[in-house]
Amino acid sequence: MYLISGNVYARRLKRLYLWLALGFVIYIAWMHLSDIRTAIQSLQTLSAELLILSLGLVMLSYACRSLRWLGYIRLTEYKASIKLHTLVYLSGFAFTVSPGKAGELMRGVHLDELGVQFRYTFLSFVSERLFDVIVVLFLSTYFLIEHFNLAFGLLSVAMLLLPFITVPLLNVLFNLALSKSWLEVIEMLRDLWGVPVALKSQLFTLLAWTAQGLILYLMLINFDVKINIAMAVSIYCLSLLIGAVSLIPSGIGVTEVGMIWLLSQVGVDNDIAIIASLITRMLTLWPAMVIGLLCSFILKKLQSGFLPPQDSIY
Repeated sequence: MYLISGNVYARRLKRLYLWLALGFVIYIAWMHLSDIRTAIQSLQTLSAELLILSLGLVMLSYACRSLRWLGYIRLTEYKASIKLHTLVYLSGFAFTVSPGKAGELMRGVHLDELGVQFRYTFLSFVSERLFDVIVVLFLSTYFLIEHFNLAFGLLSVAMLLLPFITVPLLNVLFNLALSKSWLEVIEMLRDLWGVPVALKSQLFTLLAWTAQGLILYLMLINFDVKINIAMAVSIYCLSLLIGAVSLIPSGIGVTEVGMIWLLSQVGVDNDIAIIASLITRMLTLWPAMVIGLLCSFILKKLQSGFLPPQDSIY
């Protein structure tokens, strides 16, 4: 009886998942309708080749993030297919503009049925966000070094080394932990931040955010702006940090303003900076939400074929 009621509850949660995803995307689109219209008008000025190349970079970014997530999941769950886990991961993109991307934790509804405890999903999500911050900070330092102080170079080195001192710190905490629940949490974190996993996560994260930064570079050279790739990627990443500090969902509005200001500091015309920032943000943000919705819909259609695993490591 308990198993039957649990399955019914899971099905209800998954139905709610799709409607929440749909409602969230519609709400965000409605709130930023004028920005979307402006960006769409600007998109019409781009060549088909440039648009396809930019979308290809977006897909590369999403693929790298998916591979990073699969690396975490494979530490604890081996029974479900890679395709299924990729669908589950990408479905969370429907909530990508939630504060701190916390809405992406909704994918835990599906992962729980696959034998992945929500606690592990949460720790994997936190690890994802930390790697994002580490790599985006690292990529941002180029602009800071060029325009402010060479000391920011130390920050970039620190960001690269941070993942490799995490496990020793966790070992200390493991020895100090007083309860079994904390021991389990620290053990999970040691797996997630072990050197082999950390190296792969750092590489995939670096590729993901560099790919998105390259879109800004392509937009700028399309408008005959002379700028090197490293500076364009650095400006893109630094603007993301500005948006994150604002605590506004996905930094919408603040990130664009920050990007425009940073571009003006390297001599980019204000009109070009506005258009380039709007197009870049539209190409990197809205496809994620559309893909998230599509994957949520596919999961709903496939849910009757889901077979919960018999056990789980955690």
